[in-house]
This record gives sequence, structure tokens and C-alpha cells, in this order.
Amino acid sequence: MPKKFIDDLNEEQRLAVSTTEGYVRVLAGAGTGKTKSLTYRYAYLISSLGLSPKSVLCVTFTNKAAEEMKSRILKLCGEMTSPFVRTFHGFCCDFLRDEIDNLGYPANFSVLDVSDVKEMLRPIYRELGINGKEFSLQDGWDYIDYIESTRLDYVDEMLSQDTDSLRQKILAAGSYKEAMFYSFLYRKRAAAVLDFDDLIAFTLKILNTVTKVREHWQTRLEYIMVDEFQDIDKLQYELVEILSGLNHNLFIVGDPDQTIYSFRGADVKLFTSFPATHQKVCCIALKKNYRSQPFILDCAYTLIAHNPDTGRVRLEAVRKDVRTEDVAQVLTPREREQEMNAAAMLRAMENHGRLHQVVDPQFTIAEDSLRTLKPVLAFTAEVQQEAKFVISEIEELRKIKPDADCAILYRAHHVSQHFEKELIKHSIPYRVLGDISFFERREIKDVMAYLRVCLNPDDDTALRRVINVPRRGFGLKRLERVEKYATEHDCSLFTALYALKDNDDITSRCGIRLFIEGVHSLHDGVAGRLGPVTALEKVINTFGYEEALKSGGEKERVASLGALRQMADNFESTQGERTTVADFIREMALFYTETYDDTKGKVQLMTVHNAKGLEFDYVFLVGLNEGIFPSVKSSTYSDLEEERRLMYVAMTRARLQLFMTVSQGFVHNNVTRGPSRFLADLREDEICMVGKVPELFTIHEGVELAEQHFSLGQRVFHEVFGPGVIEQINKADGEYKVKFDSLPQVRTLSFKAPLEEI
Repeated sequence: MPKKFIDDLNEEQRLAVSTTEGYVRVLAGAGTGKTKSLTYRYAYLISSLGLSPKSVLCVTFTNKAAEEMKSRILKLCGEMTSPFVRTFHGFCCDFLRDEIDNLGYPANFSVLDVSDVKEMLRPIYRELGINGKEFSLQDGWDYIDYIESTRLDYVDEMLSQDTDSLRQKILAAGSYKEAMFYSFLYRKRAAAVLDFDDLIAFTLKILNTVTKVREHWQTRLEYIMVDEFQDIDKLQYELVEILSGLNHNLFIVGDPDQTIYSFRGADVKLFTSFPATHQKVCCIALKKNYRSQPFILDCAYTLIAHNPDTGRVRLEAVRKDVRTEDVAQVLTPREREQEMNAAAMLRAMENHGRLHQVVDPQFTIAEDSLRTLKPVLAFTAEVQQEAKFVISEIEELRKIKPDADCAILYRAHHVSQHFEKELIKHSIPYRVLGDISFFERREIKDVMAYLRVCLNPDDDTALRRVINVPRRGFGLKRLERVEKYATEHDCSLFTALYALKDNDDITSRCGIRLFIEGVHSLHDGVAGRLGPVTALEKVINTFGYEEALKSGGEKERVASLGALRQMADNFESTQGERTTVADFIREMALFYTETYDDTKGKVQLMTVHNAKGLEFDYVFLVGLNEGIFPSVKSSTYSDLEEERRLMYVAMTRARLQLFMTVSQGFVHNNVTRGPSRFLADLREDEICMVGKVPELFTIHEGVELAEQHFSLGQRVFHEVFGPGVIEQINKADGEYKVKFDSLPQVRTLSFKAPLEEI
């Protein structure tokens, strides 16, 4: 092995790089250098052993990871190298461009992303009369995705030479879902397009049925490496098994504690059972963590240790270079009573007409001189204070490092709005990864434009945005006639529209008259007595905007309207009863003008799923409320274990300092959410707590999850029910079905039930 490889790698990494033959499984925890091991192994194979790059395939999950790996390999091997590094879908695209003619499908096929799929579904919904309120576009895609990823025979139906057979299946479908599915297949076939599921399914179809193609690729690919193996699904697993079926040189890297895509079909057992399902597997564990300082790593381990895993390896923190001077001083949130007093003071000031001249001096934050390397857990009185606390800490960090590498991570997109608002208020540059800014979302801009038009009908810019939203048959030609009238008479577009409301050429066979009446009827109230909350509700209902989103199955956009309502309510309650719609519009206008350049030092906001594979010096894990993190949808033990893994991933993104924040009484969808149950898994001696801890909240060494202790058919004894036998085990829900000798029917007991072995 070249000296460079020896010097740059630790003992376990060198073993992973140099073990080239056969099946190799590498357990690589967070920050242990798995990407480094993969890239050095690839470089070792093609540079030191002289293998052709086209014979070594490395598969990863994201384009970003693939590009980073290629870049590292090129630095190690030289620019003349062409590393064969792909995502699963990228490899399948390459494969199908060469081989899809074996299925009689056009080689110039296009690929649909998720948004393209939804656009293709819209006319199908209209044709079939599917109610988008009851079955959203996302529900439609989820159904299609499930069928295509579990029933590969759909490929035969899609490729049928008699395309009319698909039409017959649409007509004969037993449900609207089935009809939608076959309509979708028919439209894909007609347009010569494939979705992401098709890429895998078509590739497997060819490999399983065309012997010469399978043998060609098995011969070509002498070595295969797979990153993030804990997140692959059964079809991806089948793909790599087929491709490695001749040479049997399959190298996999993964970490069961970072399995966070079970909802997409990821099966961690494919990684954990790998030694049992393959012959002579070399198992290697990377134990040294080079990313996080020890206090962060200890706290994260305490959390994840509550998930059962007999093969877990405790990581060793290599970083010893972090000093207290490298972290921000810990600020202390005020208690709720102080917050209420401050709010009362502002309301009193309002009576003297000074409210809108008040600049918030961060009165909810009291400074403290404390500096600690321990992760900080901050309890705040409300979500607005939580946002102020985080942004105040970021400002402290920027005093230490003007270009501080900071990230705000959250479980769900809707959590971001308050943090975006504070970042903009304090002129701190930021970007939202994996999603557009809350304030730039189409539905938010549309509704705010409606408010502007109702407040001031002469606002031509706002009127142009919403005059045909939702669609009311008022197209560009009609608008051009109105614009011409407005120019000739030197008036606004709405004045022109009102003047032409009886002109059939302008207003017939469209819904514009109702739009005109709506603006006219709401104008006095929006410009006068109505508060932001009431005005917003009237606008959304009068123009049928939310109804149109629901009918179109736009669940995410409907949820955004809920967040906007909450924002209006918070604004009105904070500013006082005399606040106006104009005040709210001016406040919101601040957040439409986020125009920061993509410069170094920008705070990054993203969901934890989007943060997978990334790392930052300073991480703020926010919104740690029950029903938010873990998600309200988590109803089984396996769901909660996945949510705990997700929090573990979030915590291990931090290199230097980790903040975790929770707002007491957080309200979402009119439900009050207390602190996350995961916070009780932490140890008090491993964290620094600030703020007022809720009375009913306790933090200690953690709550042990119930584990399965008995097997199927085993005789057990219950102190009340007596002896019985285990007839069924439901691991997902942590339950036994027990038939007791003394009872005529079985009883369902949790794994925590007081059972003893007989």
C-alpha cells in the first residue's frame, strides 16, 4: 500500500481499503470517515492495483455525495481518471440508455421527478373525478410508488405491445386508485417517460430476463461498493446482488443507527444480516469519530443507546482541540412570567401611540457569562422566544467567528418560519436547503397579494398575481384589453376592470365578476376595522383559495396557510387589538425581500433528513416538542426508534457546539405540544440546561424501551391471568398475543407486561 494511504488512514480504515476480495461489511458510525474509506479504496483499486475505473462501480444515494466522492478520487488519482461513481438512479439511467432497447422502449426517454409526477396526475384526477380533498396528489404518488416498488409485474403491463390493454384496465378498474394507476402508466407510455421507480424496475427486468446483458454487466463490474447500505430497499438490494453475482466482490458501508428512510422502504436488516446471508464476510468497524468533540458524542450516544442494537459500537472522539473560547456563551431565556410582563408593557405603550416605533431589544434574553462544551438544552416560554434565543446565540457566535458555519435543523418544514423571520429582522444571511423559504412559497405570496388588493385595489402588481388564481378563465388576452383601457383612461387595472364589468367580451364565461365583487365587498373592512386574523380568513374563503388547494390535493400548501394563520394570530396578539391589516402586510413585506447572496457564513436551515451526510461547526436542533419531534405520526415502537435515530443523526452533525431548543406550550394545528419524550433520554450531567424547566418534566439517565423477552410458543405466567402460551408477536407495536389457560379468548399484552417464563 502506498505510504500516503498508510499515513492518511487509521488501522481500521486501512483494513477496509486493502481488503479487496470477497464480501466486506464496514460498520461506519457518524463522523468515522466512511467517505474517506470509500474514496481511498476506490483510488487504491485503480491506482495501486491498476484496475480500470469502468470495472469498479461505487453507488451512493445523492448526487451531492457522488460528486464529492468523484472530486476526492480525482485529487488522489489525477484528473485523467473517470471514476464510475453513481447514485442508484444514475446508474440505472446509464444502464437503460445502453440496454432499454431490449424492452422495445425508446432510448430517448425522459425522467420524471416528483413534481413532474404530480403535474401528470392533475389531468388524470380531473378525468376520473378524483376528489383531491380526500385523496391528495401526494397520496396519489405514494400509492403509485408503493405499487411500483412492490409489484414488478407492472412493467409487463406498461410495456404491453397492445397499448389499448391499458385503457381496458382503466375502464375495468375496481377502484379509483387502480384506475389512476393504469391511467398514469398509459400516459407514461404515450409520452416515453419514466419515473424514478421505473429506472430500477426496468433495469431489473432486463437483468432478470436477458442473459447476455446480465452476463455482460456482471463481467464488466469486477468490484462493487455501496454507500449508506442501511438505507437501501429490497429492489436496490436485488440490483447489487445480481451485478455482483459473478465476481462476488461486494463492499458495503453503513450504520444501523442512521437508518432514517424506513418510510421509503429502507430495510436495515439487509445490512445487519449481511454476514449471515453471504459466505466468508469480512466485518470491519470504524470506531474513531473525527467530527464531533467528546461532549457532543457522549450525549448523542446516551440518546441512541435507548434503541436496542446488540451490534452497536461506541464511538471514540478523536477531537481534543476544541476550547471554550471556540463556543458561544450560553444565554438564558426569561421565564414565562417575565415574558408576559414585557408583553403587557408593550401593550401599555400602544395606548400612547408608540407601538410601531418600538424596536424589540431582545428583551426575552438575559445574558450569562457561562461557556460550556456540553450540549445546551434551552427551554423557552414560546416559539417566538425560541427563535429569538437561537438567533441571539448565532449573533454571539458571529462575534467569535464572523463566518461561523451554523445550521438550524428541524423535523418538519413548518417549524422554520419563526427562525426565518428573526434572521431577516437581524439582517443575518441564510438559505433554506431542500425547500424554498416559507415567505417565498407560492401560496403565501398569493394570499398576501389578495390582502394587498383588498386593502388597496389600485395595487396593480398584486392584482396581476391573483387575477386568475385560482383559475377563473381570465386569460392573457382579456387582461391585455383591461390594460389597454387602463392606459387610455390613466387609471389602475382594478378601476378599469370595474368599469368593464358589464362588458361581455371581458367578463362573460369566466369567474371575474365574482372576483370584482369580492374585492369590492372586502375593501372597506380590510382597509378599516378588520384585524389581520379576520381579514385573512375572509380573503381565503371569499376567493376560494384554500378550497382550490384542497380540491387539487395540495396538502402541503394547505398546511402552509395554517402556518400563515398562526403567524397572523401571533402578530395580532403581540401588537395589540388596534393593529391593522396594513401593519401585518408591512411586517410580512420585510420577509419577501430576502435577497442575500450565497456567501460564506450563511446560516443554513433544513430538515434533519436533508442534513444527512452534512456537518457544521454549530448546530441548533429546534422544535423539540412532542408531536413534532418525534412526529405525531409515530405510533409504534419501530416508528419511535426511527425518530430517535433521526435525532441522533441531527445531533451528530455538530462539530464544535450543539444547541437543542424547546418552546413550552408550542401550538401546532390547535394542539399544544410539550417537550419531546427524547429529552428524557438524556443525562443531566452530560448537558447544560437553561430556561425554566416544566414542572412535570424530569431528565435522568433515560427511559428503557420495552424489549421482546419471549418467543413464539413459549409458556409464560401472569400473576392475574395465570399460565398461558405466546401465540403471536408484534414487534412493530411491542405486543404479544397470549392465550391464557383460564380465559376463552387471547389477550394482547405489551412487551412491558409482568410475564414470567414457566
